[in-house]
Amino acid sequence: MAAELPAITILPVPFSPGQVLIALAVLIPALVIFNLLLISEEVFESIGFGFCQAMLMTAGALLGSLFNIPLIPVDNAVIAINVGGAAIPLFVTIEMVARNRISLKKTLAATFIVSIVAYAFATPVPGLGITMPFYIPPLAGAATGLLLARGCRTAPELAYAGGTMGTLLGADILNLANPAVLAMLVGGKTTVLSIGGAGIFDGIFITGVLSVLLAGYAGRRLREKAGVCPQEMRG
Repeated sequence: MAAELPAITILPVPFSPGQVLIALAVLIPALVIFNLLLISEEVFESIGFGFCQAMLMTAGALLGSLFNIPLIPVDNAVIAINVGGAAIPLFVTIEMVARNRISLKKTLAATFIVSIVAYAFATPVPGLGITMPFYIPPLAGAATGLLLARGCRTAPELAYAGGTMGTLLGADILNLANPAVLAMLVGGKTTVLSIGGAGIFDGIFITGVLSVLLAGYAGRRLREKAGVCPQEMRG
């Protein structure tokens, strides 16, 4: 009788504990970044950008976080603006206002409110920069967006604008405008002080993403409970 052999045989491949750890060290960060990319792309779509624009914004925020544009030399320091953490959120906010997705008045109000919160919680640390609990800006942005939009569908857009612009203003710009804080951060060394810069997926990027997600989720719940969401008045 002829022996029957399987067409495909899957053999177990042994891995040493060290190889498993190396694989996990590579795969886990890659999966985290990949999921953040997907989430951020959906976030940009949810605030009015098309798929291609959302992908460009996401890629720009990722790659742009590696680049700083020098603005003002101050003694041994150079104050710069980070492309991914400041320039792109500013562009997104201006684009939303220009297309009348959110009003200029409410955008300025959201920025002002979040900037006060950010300034209160921001802590300049020599050799490290300006630190703040990661959950403060997204919560402030989402709450402000919901408040100003009265729980309506423009809450995510206002949350993004207020969360990102308010954090840039309150945490970075207002602190860097203080000569004492500036001198403490520089410490007599040649330093680049980057507005909105903290490496790949910095705090401003995360703030924008989380603010939109929180405001969108909370806004849907409010509309479901209220039954009707009053149309937001522009202006």
